[in-house]
Amino acid sequence: MKIILASQSPRRKEILEEIGYQFEVIPSHTQEYFDPALPLEKAIQQVAYQKAADIHAKYPDDLVIGADTVVSFQNKIYGKPKDEQEAFSFLRDFSGKYQEVMTGICFLYKERQLCHTDITKVWFRDLSDEEIWDYIHTHNALDKAGAYGIQDSDFISHIDGSLSNVVGLGKESIVEMMKKISDWQ
Repeated sequence: MKIILASQSPRRKEILEEIGYQFEVIPSHTQEYFDPALPLEKAIQQVAYQKAADIHAKYPDDLVIGADTVVSFQNKIYGKPKDEQEAFSFLRDFSGKYQEVMTGICFLYKERQLCHTDITKVWFRDLSDEEIWDYIHTHNALDKAGAYGIQDSDFISHIDGSLSNVVGLGKESIVEMMKKISDWQ
């Protein structure tokens, strides 16, 4: 079975490689629609499904993996910041508190689909304004949901859940979903 990752995220690619899967990267360029009427876990799965479906339409006999990650804090969704000021605002909000990192994952294989949402709680230590600006100016904060990468910051005091989910794709969930897909063959 050929596996296609419908994402250009280098972090997702690294995670799949670490698990040991052989796959091709074909990024989705679909217009994402986030349905605010759905519960957040289902809405994020829907976006992952949209990405996978875009590629699956061209490769219907292959397993296509779509994923999308958001940060949820006090009932608000934090995606990728639009500019440095918004990145600063995100990180200031998270200082001394926790947020939930949610990754929707969707597998499409032939006529079947399997979707899941991983949720990890991430606690930040207290941050100074100087630390936040230093991070924004030395890392690509605009390319990450919530304006930070757990792998390149020292903001985190602890987490509850999957570390790889916070990076972009929960290894444990991918392995479990792959087991279910192999039963479909």
